[in-house]
Amino acid sequence: MATPAAAFAQIATDCEAEGLTPKNGDKIGHEIAKAFNVQNDEVGIMRVEKQHLVFVYPAKLHNLGSIPLNTTTSVAARSAQTKRAEILNNFAQAKHTSIFESVDLGAKPKSIGEKTEPHFIQKLMCVPVVGPAGTVGVIEVCRKGTSAPAAGADFMPADMQKLVMIAGSLLKCFAK
Repeated sequence: MATPAAAFAQIATDCEAEGLTPKNGDKIGHEIAKAFNVQNDEVGIMRVEKQHLVFVYPAKLHNLGSIPLNTTTSVAARSAQTKRAEILNNFAQAKHTSIFESVDLGAKPKSIGEKTEPHFIQKLMCVPVVGPAGTVGVIEVCRKGTSAPAAGADFMPADMQKLVMIAGSLLKCFAK
């Protein structure tokens, strides 16, 4: 069985000529979701454009705005600026930019009996995609739920290490 890094390196090679198009972002987002056993709406891929982070995946977030790299309330912006990966298993309690979190991405919330309750990001991993010229993007994987326990297991250092390897493998997709 191929390692996740090798599998994503192949995806990156397939996407390299076109770059990080919406179609390629969709393909990569789905594969990252599979690699971490999360829902498709629990993955975010952003590219750095003119000192802002712009969503490539999910595509529905692309036209809703961008995140300035100098903002102090965004984990993604902080990760891009510091070039450091982060795990926040208490994300719901951390001060963060929540505008994108409130967008309905069409995912079905897990039901509790007959009633469905809104799901918010409870746990988050955020990894910068860094090349020779600096940070070119950010990849986030989260777990959503009505509470931290309902969202599932905490992210562990091995999960972050895996996402760091995947981000490195995908660097050439962000070059275009």
